[in-house]
Amino acid sequence: MSIKTTPATPLNAEELVAHRGFRGKYPENTALSITQAIKSGALFVELDVQFSLDKLPIIYHDTNLARVSGADKDVFKCTRDELLSYPAYEPDRLGDSFIQEKISPLEHLVAILERNPEVKAFVELKDESIDHCGREGILASVQDILHPVADRAVIMSFDYSLALGARENGWPLVGLVLKCWDDLYSDEVKAVEPDFIYTDHHIIPLDCELASIEILADATLVAYEVGSRELGHVLLERGVDMLETFEIEDLLAID
Repeated sequence: MSIKTTPATPLNAEELVAHRGFRGKYPENTALSITQAIKSGALFVELDVQFSLDKLPIIYHDTNLARVSGADKDVFKCTRDELLSYPAYEPDRLGDSFIQEKISPLEHLVAILERNPEVKAFVELKDESIDHCGREGILASVQDILHPVADRAVIMSFDYSLALGARENGWPLVGLVLKCWDDLYSDEVKAVEPDFIYTDHHIIPLDCELASIEILADATLVAYEVGSRELGHVLLERGVDMLETFEIEDLLAID
């Protein structure tokens, strides 16, 4: 894909999703990272949710604590109280700079959104926790916690059945992450009637006219992982609606 003629101007906050918060400068999926992304101008943030031994949600991507928390422990074998006592500081990437930052429960997202009524959050429920807790249990727990901010919290997953469950439960904002591009034409995806569809930008066919795809007429298409303004402009010009990025500071031209 050629990007030589694309202008490298900053993008608009309405077009960008801060992937795991302000990950460029802060440890991912932390209250600090999410809050700093918002302070820096992000109107949309994305975060991941895993579940503890006692089947309670935390804001976390991995199923092992090693990479983010510096402890070789299985998330599913720790109670939530135990997990919340661990730091979330990404030692290999950021050293000890944020060792005081702790793993957050999902409830912290609600408090952040209540303080920032202009912000929406994409809450990705992970496949591993579905295996650990079951779809119904996950949805019941997450929907109960997020209920105060239901109009600004998108429940989303790679698991199409979970997304469909959220829709059938009447959750107002539902998203899914495509496993492959051709799934856009599947009955399973159409049944979800997703408000948002996430896709890896690499799998969008170069010869595809996005405006011709029926389901995209009623869904916002979000491409990930977009690492530069140049690529962002190319994708937006092709008809992608939003861009998810770890580089929110660069795409928004944050000093």
